[in-house]
Formats: sequence, structure tokens, C-alpha cells
Amino acid sequence: MASMKRYLTIRMLYPKSGHGEDILAAVRQVSEAARRFKGLIEIGAWLDEKNDRIVSISLWDSREQAMEATSKMHSRFTDIPWSEWERKPAENLLELTRVA
Repeated sequence: MASMKRYLTIRMLYPKSGHGEDILAAVRQVSEAARRFKGLIEIGAWLDEKNDRIVSISLWDSREQAMEATSKMHSRFTDIPWSEWERKPAENLLELTRVA
């Protein structure tokens, strides 16, 4: 049986003091929009209190479906002031290869 290739994205966000809830609200908004697209398996955000960051993860059936959804959603969220709310730019892990 051939193994299924899935596509995982991880985004680590670093909120400035007082903007954690702003970032979480924006992540929730993006997550709700993503749930309307074919190929999404799971999406969510986790709070990493020890490192003062928010980790957002999405799992897709394929890279193509993730990229198509991202492309279609991008213009809907250009008004979110990520750079004003973050103490440093988000880290986006988009080209991960499963090895185990």
C-alpha cells in the first residue's frame, strides 16, 4: 500500500504584549475560512506559554489544495495588521518533508 502524502503547515507567531488576543482572533478568523476548502483535514492554534508564542498548524490532503486555499483566502485578510501585533516576524514552516 502506498503511503499517503499529506501537507503540514506550521506558523509560529510572537505577539507583542497586549496583542495575544488580537492574534488569536485573527487566527480563528483565518481558520474558519480555511475550513470551507476541500482538502483541509485539521486546523488549529496552540498557546506555548513557556515561549510566549502561538503555534498555528494546518494539515491538508495535498500541497496543491493548501496552496489553492491560501491563494483564494489571501486577499480576504490583507487588513490584519500582523506586523503591528508581533514582536518579531512569524516563522512559517511550509516545506516540511515527513521522514518518520
